[in-house]
Amino acid sequence: MAIQKFGAAAAAALVLVADSASAAIVYSGPLNLAIPVGTTSPVPRLWVDLDTFATSTTASFTGWDISFSGSNSTFLTINSQTLSNNRFVGTGTGTPTPIARLEVGTVIGASSTFGTNGGGSLLMPTYLPAPGPILANSENIIGFRRVVNGLTIYGWISVLVGNDMLTRSVTGIAYEGSGAAIEAGAIPAPGALALLGLGGLISARRRR
Repeated sequence: MAIQKFGAAAAAALVLVADSASAAIVYSGPLNLAIPVGTTSPVPRLWVDLDTFATSTTASFTGWDISFSGSNSTFLTINSQTLSNNRFVGTGTGTPTPIARLEVGTVIGASSTFGTNGGGSLLMPTYLPAPGPILANSENIIGFRRVVNGLTIYGWISVLVGNDMLTRSVTGIAYEGSGAAIEAGAIPAPGALALLGLGGLISARRRR
């Protein structure tokens, strides 16, 4: 699957346009889903259905697949409803279990290295004992795989992180419904839909 990348400068918005071969990609469209922070019980979470992109921050619901939570400024935890079903690209070792940050265009597929747990954490570089892969004040793409009716599906999720993990939101989700591999950041044609980077999205939100 070919992906065209356009950018005026390093700090400009990155635009990804997939060709007609990517027709099986299902894309949520641009999102702005804030991940709640808190230490109350139950722990505040963002629940997401990866099939319909339905979400909730008040309670879990039938059909949710993953949830985002955490009140620690150094890591964000992602959990799966069916721990044996969903996996994230990462090393699969350590506590918290690290989920890898992927460069745009990284292929997510059968040859990717997935964690051994049905969840994990996005780690800030300041996390000890091991540095994390997440960039502050940036959108960070993570890869996942899941099994739906016997078919293994690959996809990506974009998480916008501020100065630390207490400012975070989900900004996009996509997956390849045919079971083929998908490139991190790929979206379906037609239309030049944008996945904005630091120069575009952050500055736009600061102007509001």
